[in-house]
Amino acid sequence: MENIPFLRKFSPTAPGGMRHTGGLVDVFASFAALDDRVDRAEAEVALDLLRHAFPEADHAWLARRLHRALASPEPIEKVAKSLRNELDTDDRVSLGLQLHLLVVASGSEFRGKKAFSQVMTNLNAAEIGTAIMDEMAGKPPVTPLPFDKVSFGSDEEKDVSLPADQRDFSFCAYRSKDLILIRNTGQEPLWISGSSLASGQCMRLRPHQSIGLPEWTIVAEDISFFLNAARTGQRRTLYINETDDQLTAERIRSRQSTVRLDFGLNVKVEALVETDMRLSSGEAMIPGKTYLLSIQDHILLDNGTEASLESLRKQAMETGNRFRMEAGRQECLVSNDPSAIKRGDVLLSPGLARRMVLKIKFNPNTAEGHLKIIDAERVVMVNGQPIRSEARLVDGSLIRLSPNQAVRCRFSESLLDEERTVIRDLSVESLNHQYGPVTVLDNVEFSVKRGEMLCIMGPSGSGKSTLLAALAGHLKPNRGHIRLNGVSLYEHRKRLAPFIASMPQEEALNPQLTVREHLNHASMIRRPHLGHAEHAKRVDSILAELALQPLARRKVGSPGDKTISGGERGRLNLGLDLSSPAEIFLFDEPISGLSSKDSEHVAETLHTLSRDNIVIASLHRPGARVLRLFDKVLLLDKGGRVAFFGTPQGMAHYFRESSKELHILTAKTLKAEKVGGADFVFDILETPLYGHAGREGGGVRRFPPTFWQERFEGSQLVNEVARGDIPSQSQMGSVPLSEDHMAVPTRSSRQRIFEWERLFRTHFHRTMISKFRNRGTLYSILLEAPLLALLIGVTLRASPEGAYSFHSGLHLPVYIFLTVTIGMFLGLTNSATEILRDFPVLRRERNCRTGTVLYVGAKFLALAIVAALQCAIYTWIGHEMLDIYGMFTTHWMWMTLTALCGTAMALVVSSLVTTERAALSAVPLLLVPQLLLAGALVSFDEMNRGLFQGADKGRAAGAEPFPARFMPLRYAYEGMTVSQATENPFENKRRKVQAAIDPLKAVGEKRLAGDLSQKLTAEQSERLDILKESLRRLMAAEATDATEAKSLAWKLAHAGRRKTMDELLEIPPYPDDESIETRPVRDFFVNTRTDLLVSKSEIDRVDYRQATKRSIFLAEWKYWFGFTTRSTQACRIVICACIVFCLSLTTLFLHLRNHRTR
Repeated sequence: MENIPFLRKFSPTAPGGMRHTGGLVDVFASFAALDDRVDRAEAEVALDLLRHAFPEADHAWLARRLHRALASPEPIEKVAKSLRNELDTDDRVSLGLQLHLLVVASGSEFRGKKAFSQVMTNLNAAEIGTAIMDEMAGKPPVTPLPFDKVSFGSDEEKDVSLPADQRDFSFCAYRSKDLILIRNTGQEPLWISGSSLASGQCMRLRPHQSIGLPEWTIVAEDISFFLNAARTGQRRTLYINETDDQLTAERIRSRQSTVRLDFGLNVKVEALVETDMRLSSGEAMIPGKTYLLSIQDHILLDNGTEASLESLRKQAMETGNRFRMEAGRQECLVSNDPSAIKRGDVLLSPGLARRMVLKIKFNPNTAEGHLKIIDAERVVMVNGQPIRSEARLVDGSLIRLSPNQAVRCRFSESLLDEERTVIRDLSVESLNHQYGPVTVLDNVEFSVKRGEMLCIMGPSGSGKSTLLAALAGHLKPNRGHIRLNGVSLYEHRKRLAPFIASMPQEEALNPQLTVREHLNHASMIRRPHLGHAEHAKRVDSILAELALQPLARRKVGSPGDKTISGGERGRLNLGLDLSSPAEIFLFDEPISGLSSKDSEHVAETLHTLSRDNIVIASLHRPGARVLRLFDKVLLLDKGGRVAFFGTPQGMAHYFRESSKELHILTAKTLKAEKVGGADFVFDILETPLYGHAGREGGGVRRFPPTFWQERFEGSQLVNEVARGDIPSQSQMGSVPLSEDHMAVPTRSSRQRIFEWERLFRTHFHRTMISKFRNRGTLYSILLEAPLLALLIGVTLRASPEGAYSFHSGLHLPVYIFLTVTIGMFLGLTNSATEILRDFPVLRRERNCRTGTVLYVGAKFLALAIVAALQCAIYTWIGHEMLDIYGMFTTHWMWMTLTALCGTAMALVVSSLVTTERAALSAVPLLLVPQLLLAGALVSFDEMNRGLFQGADKGRAAGAEPFPARFMPLRYAYEGMTVSQATENPFENKRRKVQAAIDPLKAVGEKRLAGDLSQKLTAEQSERLDILKESLRRLMAAEATDATEAKSLAWKLAHAGRRKTMDELLEIPPYPDDESIETRPVRDFFVNTRTDLLVSKSEIDRVDYRQATKRSIFLAEWKYWFGFTTRSTQACRIVICACIVFCLSLTTLFLHLRNHRTR
């Protein structure tokens, strides 16, 4: 189809924003088909590479596009020619490495190499192709490699040393742009996130994957660290010292610093002064001498404790790097993209900010510099001010790249400091909380460090969910503190809460959204500053990690629909927060109700997430395999008392020893001990009290919760005394966070506007999809509104005599009242449970700064569209049934405005109630009072006099009942009735002509009254005569149908106001043929009943016997607050004010709910 010019426009095209997509698909297809055959493995690898290269693409489109290209591959010369001049060197290197994966997948080395060489030659990249093939064959390079490379092994020539006992393991890592390949050069297979990589084979390393070695798990971030070190030559420096049995690490050398550590492909260790710390061999460190150690080595502290260099390296990565400029060099590039820099430039930690490339020039003598932005995907700020292209720098200037990353300029020292904002630890101190007299948390204390996973266990009612709520910032404890990096959470909740993601046990899934839409919307809400490509990449990564890719386009449905299984629902519910920028993740019963296999899958996902975060999960009774994945366990007993805190192995040992000491080893506990997991612990913890006959004592426990609490506290004290003061392996000191030492810097107004727009669109899109995929909404639009309109039309289509005529119709005021009533009803029922259903989602997003105003605004706009459609269908059918002409837009707008008012009122209810039953029960409570006080069912002058100000006197004077002033339906009914009487096509034209006559007529009346200065000119006299004739003809005009009547009324009115008498007389007011059946133009548009109601009210309003101006119900004008205004305008203002007031209340209630901590 693409090759046929006429049909090309009907062929599916690549999604916008992706360069070379089709060309690269053709390259892969042509390469795979060079041997006239395509293996399944080749096709799968090609599709996987394309997904990686174009994450923003619709993967189904990529699959179809690749299938089409494989079915009829283009000649490689033709494809290469189209790409030859469009790909730069880095693109060709990356493409070459990806094609090499296809060589490996082809299964035929000779055939694959030949095809590879042919493709690279046609791309004018023969030298690159040769370098790739030689490297993959293990040949030493003759020229520098066009890509980054780091080798791992136990041999001396390897870049990164592995322990000597792992000599059978070795591999190489290659990188070009953001593609990383791993090649196994050892004898033993490598395990990469559960996949085996045989010797000599290659595999692409994804961001979430890790390489498992016997004593070292190397994650993708570690591989990037080593590749960056090889590319730039920059090392990360730490200064450590041991004082008072405490090991402290700092980026800046202080007087207390004793040892310097430089981390790169290896570790350079230098003693700065005399120190008691020694090398792992026991050798003392000589000041001034540099020792070269491997990453897996360690140093010995004074008391013999080992300090792991790998652990110190990871902490150095968390705090950011310090870059020293080369002597004599006063210019460098600064970037977080490895492909944009060369050796000697500054490479910042990737992944903490959008891609940017900066050029910094500086003079160390004057301590001044200059910044130029080469490329930046997000606003760069210098000292809090957004920068477009260039900026002046001084010593100490802070270049802010993202909320989590900045660069501090120290030109006087020829230094650039990378400052990262990370949560290093979470500590809980003496946490106590009570609900009334009941204690739910009793002196809870524990701490968790970055990279650790904590399991909170305990029986029902032990305070697990309460503790998680307190940790999430949702429940302020009565006493105690929760600290992040030593900063109190509840004293700085607004700024620290975004670093915490809380996942309650309840599902936060929408039945109408697909799996991908759930993850995409969640990513948009949690990271509104990222672009669509970044979101797509994150969503694809999460789908792959949770094994949900085959279900990406499937609607989630309700649990009863069985659209996806319970395990898949659980994994999806878990995945909603995996795209969050948070660094502390709290999960409440994430494996509840899942099978053992699904539970293990979820636990492994949490374990992966914890590698660079803090993960805390509450589990009821985890199995041994799940529990083994956690680093620490907090066991809570009834009343929130701590029964144990430590490692899973330590917990098993502690309760095994306790069972022996307390003589509670029964057959049941012995069996549970063999099985492992939490069952053994709970059997010991909840040992029943046996009576004299050996029976259980009615559920009474042998040891109360206070016993286990006191026992654990005592054992802690004994252990600390027995082992002495053991120092922490590393405690980072004086780590700069930001200008004010808080976690989250403020954003620029431009960033806020962009994020607000993205959040609003996300909320709106989510609501629209949810509404229009719901069958109930479609039934409401297509059935409810039409059926009501038909029923009302059939019932009210009646005239006093003969056939029905709109002019003499008896029930138009009733129709108008029912119309606004149905509009109010539709608005109330559409929205009564709308926010209530979103409560699980809103609770999940409490800490994400989603913007309550944006959420309410998007929700209201989506519901307004639904209401407008319903009202349009109702109005159209109602008008057709009752022959109402020329008033569709007016009636539709009044009905829609009323529906919007009902929507806003229902949103207030939905934000307050907690059950759907309560929300739906509120609908009649809101609707019935409005029906009674709208002035249609019961006339105001017949209502209870106690409802009026002034009682009988007020009622007799035509006042409105006091409660009716607060009824939106009363203003909707009045406004629509007055509009029908005064704004129909006939009255509209008549009033325009009359409005032109009145000032001219007033001049003549003044002259007759004796004011001789008032006189009409000849032109004015002529125009007055024309207007009078126009009005006379308009009143006498007749037509055969409404369309002709409307056109005739316009012509006569226009001629009277704008044309001459002759032109007016040329317009016949009725057909010349008297045999044609006609009706007065007025009868098509004016209803007698409605006109009479408004006319009577207007007469009462202008009654000369009344000394003061009055506002009369259904009159054309209102006198409010000393101003006279049209009733229609006044009613619109009141209804709109009611809408704004209700939306403000909804926003306020949701804001209070989201920020409530008690």
